[in-house]
Amino acid sequence: MNKRGITITNYLANGNPEGVIFAYMSNWTGQAIKIPRNLFAGTKDIPELARPGIYFLFGQDEENPDDKIVYIGEANKLAERITQHLRDGDKSFAETIICFSSKDENLTVSHTKYLEQKTISQISKSGEYRMKNRKEGNSVNLPRMVQDEMDTYFDNMKIILPTLGYSVLHLGSNGSLISKNSKNELLQLEISEFKAKAKLTSNGLEVQKGSQMNPKETQSLSGSYSNQRKTLVEKEIVVKKDNKLEFTESFEFPSPSTAAAIILGYSINGRTAWKDKYGKTLKEIEEDEITKSIA
Repeated sequence: MNKRGITITNYLANGNPEGVIFAYMSNWTGQAIKIPRNLFAGTKDIPELARPGIYFLFGQDEENPDDKIVYIGEANKLAERITQHLRDGDKSFAETIICFSSKDENLTVSHTKYLEQKTISQISKSGEYRMKNRKEGNSVNLPRMVQDEMDTYFDNMKIILPTLGYSVLHLGSNGSLISKNSKNELLQLEISEFKAKAKLTSNGLEVQKGSQMNPKETQSLSGSYSNQRKTLVEKEIVVKKDNKLEFTESFEFPSPSTAAAIILGYSINGRTAWKDKYGKTLKEIEEDEITKSIA
């Protein structure tokens, strides 16, 4: 059964798509605010930032721009805490701030501490972002009803963040497959002695647990791919097994070519490298589906 559609409204506070953006979801009391660092000084008096909430600081490593960095925190008063961070040299990487609070002011510090811990736990599994947090967050015991409410809030955060340009909480496994014909079909990548299996999702391609990865890479491999390979190893999403690396869990990549390049250690066209069990390439599968849709 298909999921129902969701209405998300983005309000451009300055009339500028690169400026301050408020994001709302229908029938949800939560809200998000995206603020470029250079505009934060002019937003500290916004009422929503004087409330409890959870926040993300996004940026890149100064020496390696391909290295995506995120810091997660919670505060009783968002503006005060974020101001402290922006004065801290250790947070100089932060270029974008995204805050989550509540429109009805019912979000408490206990709620935000629970959301912080849950968010840090999720992002710690990400192979795309490097987390700057030195601790895992505060463990908070909430009543079952309240915990369910905060889990729903967290699920809505996962929906809102990609609409603001950051899929930091999306780890795959829930993406819908692109067609009825491919729902139960696994794609395969078999080159040299390396074998991997994957399935298409609405966000890219999810490589399955047990797939193999080449421990070596060519010098021509792009820096972003090389960094992500290192991150996958550091986070033990892939571990050494015999003379290969193996995925310990399923992991989603933004495209078939990205997945193939990271697995093999060199650039390759993923749409011709990934094939179904009959040997038909992903490119051929997509062309067949387009032809059927217009027939």
